[in-house]
Amino acid sequence: MVLARLARRGGRRVTSLSLAACAGAVDLLAIAGLGGAFASIITGNLVTAGNGIGSADDHVFAPAAVAIGGYTAGVLTAQAIPRFRWPGHLVIELALLGVLTGGWIATGSRPDRETALLLLAAAGLAMGTQSVVASWLHESTTYMTGTLTTALHDLVTGKRGTRAVAFGQLGALCAGATVAAALMHAARWSVPVLALCFLLVAIIAGALGDIEGD
Repeated sequence: MVLARLARRGGRRVTSLSLAACAGAVDLLAIAGLGGAFASIITGNLVTAGNGIGSADDHVFAPAAVAIGGYTAGVLTAQAIPRFRWPGHLVIELALLGVLTGGWIATGSRPDRETALLLLAAAGLAMGTQSVVASWLHESTTYMTGTLTTALHDLVTGKRGTRAVAFGQLGALCAGATVAAALMHAARWSVPVLALCFLLVAIIAGALGDIEGD
């Protein structure tokens, strides 16, 4: 019984860390290779979209708007689909990242503007789907401002809370982006493959830990 609980807890931690790393890699790809908007950090995209509107610059506005739309559609679609057994919705994210990977590689990892926007929409859909799954796991894997705020509050006040978990999620997000950035220079084609690998680790860890996301 105790071993089963430990395995479940370990599987959940590996899953949440891997999802955060996946999000970091996807966001790095989005900002560095798909037009400069984030796939999941919507507050940043809203500011960028405002900049595009205020400056009447479609090249600034369009990627942010597409990313916001894709993410929103991903969240709404994932919420509308009934929850089913693990890995459930993460299979949908896997398929979306597969489309992103295929499109990225097919264009020689340098898509034109129209194709980049389509791939950015797929990335946004994937991150929106992941955010819904993360909420079921009671974790943050894509939007980290609140996570950082809570962690710093716990650090200053000496409250244990979820400080270690929060800093772990932040570290995983940064690590995913860091590795993706290195690959962007060394093996540009492989950046979305990295995100796929992180997602597969999350799915496998969740299965081994018998996670149902409740």
